[in-house]
Amino acid sequence: MEKTEKIMDREIAWRIFAHEFNRSNLHVSEGDERAPNYIITPTGVKCNRLFIVGVVTEVENIGKDNNLWRARVADPTGVFTIYAGQYQPEAAIFLSELQVPAYVAIVGKARKYEPEDGSVYISVRPEEMNAADEKQRDRWVLDTAERTLERIKLMEEALNSGLSGNELREFLQKKGASPLLADGTVRALQHYKNLDKIKLELKNAIIHAVKTITSESGVRENTVGKEPAENVQMSKNPQGSGEELPEQERKIEEIEEAKSPPEPVITEIEKTPEPKEAIAAIIDKLDTGKGISYSSVVETAMNAGIKPESVETGIKELMDEGRCYEPKIGVLRKV
Repeated sequence: MEKTEKIMDREIAWRIFAHEFNRSNLHVSEGDERAPNYIITPTGVKCNRLFIVGVVTEVENIGKDNNLWRARVADPTGVFTIYAGQYQPEAAIFLSELQVPAYVAIVGKARKYEPEDGSVYISVRPEEMNAADEKQRDRWVLDTAERTLERIKLMEEALNSGLSGNELREFLQKKGASPLLADGTVRALQHYKNLDKIKLELKNAIIHAVKTITSESGVRENTVGKEPAENVQMSKNPQGSGEELPEQERKIEEIEEAKSPPEPVITEIEKTPEPKEAIAAIIDKLDTGKGISYSSVVETAMNAGIKPESVETGIKELMDEGRCYEPKIGVLRKV
């Protein structure tokens, strides 16, 4: 009975993209020192725990006695910063033995550090880490995209309601939001400015995330309705349905069509890949398994007509997305 109560008391492990998580700067604490602390995200997630699947692109031992590890875990929208030390011994051992790059699945606690200058830095302290694969990462991206779009829609309904405080909380719960999400949405509306801009940037990040995994693997799996966020399990061998056009992608196509006019019809000959994708193709062609020098990538890209500033930006974006990494300074390798 006691064990069951402890399981029920565990905080929800939310699915959140790095883009949204890293832009969260509202921190709340309820009750005494033992009460949970929360990061409130722009879409109203009241986040104490989160579930991530991404690519580890960097692991560094930053502890004096080999007991503190820092890792960068990339999803298609950005990078999570992970810290594991003496209070996360299994995760620390996992990171110390990990061969970069590698897909991982993480359930962890959201943590914030606020230096005296007023800046807020947030990171994740892993409770559990497991090896994952591309299929798991892609399913996570699609599911996270769907959940994020649902929260954006709820936020828009909250804005249009004209309500605030407890009245807004009750309104959102009638719309199907959990008490935790309803409270987080109210707090986010009070704290974050320029929400229209934030929502647009997040929608663009979602579209980019889905396009990224679609372009990498072609056929995606339908995960609508599977594995709700509050029941996350660390599964090693997920199985998908194999549908070619998941509901998430249809939703994202609708968003993209709504936010911008249709592009003019052009022929395949007229189409040119954006600089980032051209650079990705260059790295893929030049890297035979041992990596390729940074300067060679830059030179090849410039010879192909890509501007130097676009080359630098493209490489950075590819690294942030976990599609390439820098095993040592001056060398790039594809993931």
